[in-house]
Amino acid sequence: MDKLTINSSSSMPNLPNLQDCDESISVSQLNKLAKTLLENNMPIIWIKGEISGIRTYSHVYFDLKDEGAKVSCVVFAGLLKLIDFKLENGQQIEVRGKVTIYPQNGSYQINVERIRKVGMGELWEAYHRLLNKLRLEGLFEPVHKQKIPVFPKSVGVITSSVGAVIRDVVTTLKRRMPNIPIIIYHTAVQGSDAGMQIAKAIKIANKRSEVDVLIVCRGGGSMEDLWCFNEEVVAREVFVSKIPIISAVGHETDTTIIDFVADLRAPTPTAAAELVAKSRAEWENLLVNLHNKLYNNFTYIVDNSKKQLDLYIMQLKHLNPLNQLQEKHVRLKNIIYRIRSAQDQLIDRRKNRLEMLCARFLHNKINLKEYNVLLNNLSKRLNDGLIGKLAAKEQQLLTSARHLELVNPRNILSRGYAIVKNRNNQVVYSSKELKQHERLSIILRDDEVSAIVDKKHHQDELI
Repeated sequence: MDKLTINSSSSMPNLPNLQDCDESISVSQLNKLAKTLLENNMPIIWIKGEISGIRTYSHVYFDLKDEGAKVSCVVFAGLLKLIDFKLENGQQIEVRGKVTIYPQNGSYQINVERIRKVGMGELWEAYHRLLNKLRLEGLFEPVHKQKIPVFPKSVGVITSSVGAVIRDVVTTLKRRMPNIPIIIYHTAVQGSDAGMQIAKAIKIANKRSEVDVLIVCRGGGSMEDLWCFNEEVVAREVFVSKIPIISAVGHETDTTIIDFVADLRAPTPTAAAELVAKSRAEWENLLVNLHNKLYNNFTYIVDNSKKQLDLYIMQLKHLNPLNQLQEKHVRLKNIIYRIRSAQDQLIDRRKNRLEMLCARFLHNKINLKEYNVLLNNLSKRLNDGLIGKLAAKEQQLLTSARHLELVNPRNILSRGYAIVKNRNNQVVYSSKELKQHERLSIILRDDEVSAIVDKKHHQDELI
């Protein structure tokens, strides 16, 4: 308990010096003086006693007494909502609050800020001592947590075999996974021997190895009711268990040491059963989602591969020497056709001219010998012109053919040259583009061979 001291520097009411004079003060001033002295110098401490004379309004009023004295207490409505037990006459409790005086009647009381049953302080201290001890030893570290099996072949439940908790857990498991075997390891879940029974049940389950996961559970209760799940023997047995353990002790707001050591904590026993056994609908939804995802990914890969293949085919057609040669051949045929068409058109025009002249000649009855000579000359000139024009066009055609033949890749290859391509089917123009032991394709006049780069020679080494 804190040492009680009087703080002489505390603010005091504006009063005369009462020690050296006979001047009096009023009762109100006296109560205010006492209130100031008490509230400023009395520390907030825990006080133990028995409840008596309890009175309930919006707030709760009662006396806290022991064998020799009593003091008035008030618990305000806001605190009442946080107390997990009912206040009754004759109950032993501990309160912590501010001591104050009610000036109107000069009585003092305790404005309670916290309240607990007698002995709860020792329980909380023991709880935190063990919690810190196990934390320092690493029992709470995530690295030690085992994975809960997705498809357990059997489920073990460590709890009392009677009561609503085991019925709720079994009902939930059977509803969600009707064919799963459930093995119940009966144990007390409250009382002085409950901790040893729970630890023994965990040890038996591990020895038998007949379940894939264990649920340690019980319903809600006070800290004393749940204390067996805060015992060190239980925490250590949970830690060394080879079977994954789910803790589901009390309500969602209850926290015990086993919750920190277990591989998984569930807010309630029913929630633990739901975590272990996924429903048929959940698995069907998961399978549908996975199927859709796989189908979409496969479709995307196939479509993308088709686009890539089409692109490679177009590039191959464009770069293929045979296709280039065919294009040149088509152009040559078009040129020859155009030349022949021009010759035919020229001959037709000359023939039409000749026929027109003949018609004029016959119409005008000109001198036959004179025009005969002219006709012969024109015919000779026409023939000479046609022959010269045709010879020029033939020479132009031969020149174009020779030029086309010179650029024909097959003719170049027939002179001993070759086309070298790397493994990406790209033409190699320099030895700098090659790597040691790289595989090459060499296209010859009438065949294609593969080769591997063995050594590079510089230009000066070849001369």
